[in-house]
Amino acid sequence: MHRLESNSPNSLIGLLEILEDIGKSTDIAKLDDSLDEERTMLMNLLDDAESLNLITIANGDVTLTETGKKFLDSSIPQRKKMLKGLVKDVEPFHSLINYFKSLGTTAVAKEDVGRYLSEIFPPGENDDTIRVVLNWGRYTKLFSYDSDVGLIVFQD
Repeated sequence: MHRLESNSPNSLIGLLEILEDIGKSTDIAKLDDSLDEERTMLMNLLDDAESLNLITIANGDVTLTETGKKFLDSSIPQRKKMLKGLVKDVEPFHSLINYFKSLGTTAVAKEDVGRYLSEIFPPGENDDTIRVVLNWGRYTKLFSYDSDVGLIVFQD
């Protein structure tokens, strides 16, 4: 199962909007030349967009899927709702949702979430994984974070 690497949905949405402006399949190398992103960041964005079924990549060409087109044609609230449904099937969200359900609660301390994630993902990447959870979780309204008490709240 794919694991989201992009720190926030904004970069991914920007990539989709560029693809929409181009209006047709485009070569990854041309896309790389036109973007002001590091190559690793671009590849992560492409992997994330493909895992969310927003684009397809074939023979080095990137194309928006029907889901990607529908996403771009949607209002901001509709986009958030669509992404909420899509991220549930990728990591770290898939495992984290199961973790909350196994505990039988909707609120877990950020430290406990961090410990859980460090058990299932590579060591040393915990801060990045938490950042992905908080940024994508807040945007999609799948999770919220109460920084005053340090609780991550699952909002299925």
